[in-house]
Amino acid sequence: MKNEKNDSKDYHKNNNRNNDNKGNRPFKKQDKINDFTNAKAGDYFDGVCKIVRKAVPGPVIFVLSDGMFAVDGVIRESNFDVDDIVKVSGSVDERAGKLQIEIKKIEKTDFDFNKLLDEKSKPVRTDFSIESDRFNKMKIRFVEIAHQIRKAILNNQPILIRHHNDSDGINSGLAIERSCKGLMKRLGINPEYNLYRSPSKAPFYEVADVFRDISLVKRLVDVHEQKNPLILVLDNGSTPEDVFGMKTMKSLGCDVIVIDHHNPVELKDGKTSVCPYLLNHLNPYMFGLDSETCAGMLCYETARMIDEEFENKLMPAIAAISDRSNIEETDEYIEQSGKSRESLGKIGVAIDFTAYNMRFDPGKGVFDELYVNEELVSMINEEVSKGVETQLQSTLPYLRTQEINGVTFSSIDLEKYTLRFTYPTPGKVLGMIHDKVAEGKDAVITIGCLSDMVIVRATKPILPVQTIIDNLQKVMPEANVDGGGHEMAGAIKFVQAHSNSVLQNIKQQLRNIELNEE
Repeated sequence: MKNEKNDSKDYHKNNNRNNDNKGNRPFKKQDKINDFTNAKAGDYFDGVCKIVRKAVPGPVIFVLSDGMFAVDGVIRESNFDVDDIVKVSGSVDERAGKLQIEIKKIEKTDFDFNKLLDEKSKPVRTDFSIESDRFNKMKIRFVEIAHQIRKAILNNQPILIRHHNDSDGINSGLAIERSCKGLMKRLGINPEYNLYRSPSKAPFYEVADVFRDISLVKRLVDVHEQKNPLILVLDNGSTPEDVFGMKTMKSLGCDVIVIDHHNPVELKDGKTSVCPYLLNHLNPYMFGLDSETCAGMLCYETARMIDEEFENKLMPAIAAISDRSNIEETDEYIEQSGKSRESLGKIGVAIDFTAYNMRFDPGKGVFDELYVNEELVSMINEEVSKGVETQLQSTLPYLRTQEINGVTFSSIDLEKYTLRFTYPTPGKVLGMIHDKVAEGKDAVITIGCLSDMVIVRATKPILPVQTIIDNLQKVMPEANVDGGGHEMAGAIKFVQAHSNSVLQNIKQQLRNIELNEE
């Protein structure tokens, strides 16, 4: 403490001498600080930092982190580089509305900065927005993932969000994006350089998206000299179809976190086929639960732990309604939102419609408008209703329905009877047809046939989608059957030549289940 006082006296003495040379201006005493929490212009900083970015040529500009906040530091020249842990001394000034340290002295230190970073990045808020036994079973994983994302932000590591391009996926992506952005701004980190969000059309981390992400990673690392980004795959990423993408990103040195609710297909001892390639994985199936806890719910609760100031009570409710989630949590989210189920459903439809038309564009600012602009939501729903009427008019007359052992089984050739390249998509159309058929009925299975795929919808898990796939793979290996989804909704792909055989096999599986129950 004595040395600090002597250093301070020497510093003030030198400053007074400089002030005397500049017209005997009065000296203003500086507050000495060792972190950036309450830093202000006129303070004197003397503490340990991590260099998270370095800009040259000209005067060297460092971005310095104290483990929580980031401030620029300027010095004429320096051989220190990114990730070095250094002790910095200098005056705090303000330039263009931002704090900046005029570095007087910089030297290497053996301080364990990673331990400090780990401690400071622990979530401040770890409770859920609603009471939920489901969430409580998964709480440790929620907190782990929020901690890892916060640590990446504090370490100035870019974050790349990749999410499914439907209402559930959009709400998932926006919740995580908003929370990360809010935390970054408070810490003095520019989200424009550190936060990226992209939608995925496919219900898995497909090869095209993987290569798009690799291109962004190379640009960040090679051109902008940033760290490898942390990749977040939301409402996607749990199945064997995702393994190639996860392995590829891991081979490039990128950590990947998956938050998903789809059936992972392969699950052993609480681990999925993608787990070996991930930093972390949150999926209800890993905790003995099902897909009813949609990704929008999972991501919203994670987002609240990433940024303790983040709230948007509409997001989880809209996601749950859009994804047809029928659990107590859905009702709680709806009540908490302050809006009716109908109003929330209309916002979900507007998000789906917008996502379909924007395709691979993240829709910056557009989706935000849908949460607050009732007139726009109403206009979009009117437009969607026209398309729905047209599609139902084209399809319902050609729907084939029969009773199979007490189950209403309906099928339609979507390839022939739906309009292509327009909204609603064949999958959405089948959902609407299914709702029509299911009115007043108990057990209903509806199948939509395309040339090399069938889409499945059901009111009860009488014949789960994964069971259908497993049986088809055993009986028809030559058809190369693949697919996935939820117990009562999913898609099954196969070689086109076997389309009729696949449909007949599904009917037979339904007959066999009834016979077994007897």
